[in-house]
Amino acid sequence: MNSRLKLFQNELPTLALTSEQLKFYDKNGFLVIEGFISPEECDSLAQAAFDYAGDKIHNHLNFHREIQEFKDLILHPQLHDICDQLQNTRMIPIGSIFFFGKPNNPLENGSLAHQDNYAAKAPIGSYFVTAVSLDDADSENGALNVYPGSHKLGELPYKDTKNFEFDENGNMTKNYPIGSEVEIPEGLKCETLSYKKGALILMHTNTIHSADKNENTQGRWRKKIYMHFVKDGDPFWPGWNAKRQIMDRGPRRI
Repeated sequence: MNSRLKLFQNELPTLALTSEQLKFYDKNGFLVIEGFISPEECDSLAQAAFDYAGDKIHNHLNFHREIQEFKDLILHPQLHDICDQLQNTRMIPIGSIFFFGKPNNPLENGSLAHQDNYAAKAPIGSYFVTAVSLDDADSENGALNVYPGSHKLGELPYKDTKNFEFDENGNMTKNYPIGSEVEIPEGLKCETLSYKKGALILMHTNTIHSADKNENTQGRWRKKIYMHFVKDGDPFWPGWNAKRQIMDRGPRRI
């Protein structure tokens, strides 16, 4: 197979969200778009991840800087169309993190209930998170838990927590549940999402979310790539581990 995903080589038409999708996102603080990429493209991304990682099956930062397939994905023009519409401005990619989601992996422990801007420290409402699922995901293999409507509460107080430990050679030696935990305000309800391989998940920076450790006993993995954006021109904290940095992308199309 060609090292580049064929879909991302082609000039794609603009992708306009429906009024129903825009309303759903505004109300709930997240949106799932099924079938954003094909199962075959998911398999190409997964294989590229395995080829690069070797036996280091854990969370990896910034695959898009090392693996062409992931660079193609984060620069996908229709991904930018969607981000630009939901944020109503040109959004700039600044980082990514890949989760293998191997069942019962000691170096992958899910995530705490958190909001995302604790890490990037961008202006309120600027940071934006997208993800593409490379496997079917549901409550049986640790799919995303969200608290619909929590994005309207603004940025909440959180507890600083460590996410990773590395040895002197930069190899991950310990993984903690990801995120700096927030207290769940009274009245919010948790919803565990269910989505198919190839789905695109989009989330407001203030939406409280988490993911359980994948403890599936049937061998179901939960591979997913999260890609992070910020509003064009806004400042953000690069991070000692994440090393966020802006990428060049095309003009706003929609």
